[in-house]
Amino acid sequence: MKWRYAVAALVVVLALVGVRGAMGVPQPVSPSQVYVGHVDMATGLDGRLLVLIDLDTPGQPGDGLVEQAFRLQGAPALTYSGPATVTYIKNRVTLEVRPGAGWVFTVKGWPMSPPDQTLTASQVQGITHLWGNDYHQSPATLFSTLSARTCSSGTTQTFGALASPSSDDGCKNCSTGGPGVSGCSSSCSAGSSCSADCDDESYACCSCGGCGCCSKREADGAAHD
Repeated sequence: MKWRYAVAALVVVLALVGVRGAMGVPQPVSPSQVYVGHVDMATGLDGRLLVLIDLDTPGQPGDGLVEQAFRLQGAPALTYSGPATVTYIKNRVTLEVRPGAGWVFTVKGWPMSPPDQTLTASQVQGITHLWGNDYHQSPATLFSTLSARTCSSGTTQTFGALASPSSDDGCKNCSTGGPGVSGCSSSCSAGSSCSADCDDESYACCSCGGCGCCSKREADGAAHD
């Protein structure tokens, strides 16, 4: 009989979790991805905040090249260069330079647990995560590439920068995502991968040409926000 009571209790717990989710209570987050190394953070020419990470761990010593990158849309202008720990979960990036000091960026409109109160918190319009062989470049080179102002099919690796409305506009050619979708990802045989988390004022658009958040009001012909 004990197993029956255990099953009944589990059913009640699952039902309560469902009710809490429907009420907008923050749900358990997906497993976090933690990156330790040298971080360069600065605002690009297109107004997006770039976070470039050269991993430096016992299993992967730093080599002066970027392994992981984030583009934060609608973030404040910030600058940092030095050792840090970057933690990513869907809709949130945390950059901690030492215990109790750093920044946390959360996509607007998503119910999540409050960020660490010792860190400077900001809400952003979108988070784009970039990784793979195509990004294994020096921070200066990758910063210049990722902060370019165009993202048509004629330019590569811009991944979510501003684009001119055109027939090959990245916001019109979504392999995954598209109007009404808040998140997407793309992996390409050339060695580049990306994902995008977007607020409720935009939609996610991902392809081998890039990932980013596109304005809903410009869904018929505009660019990544």
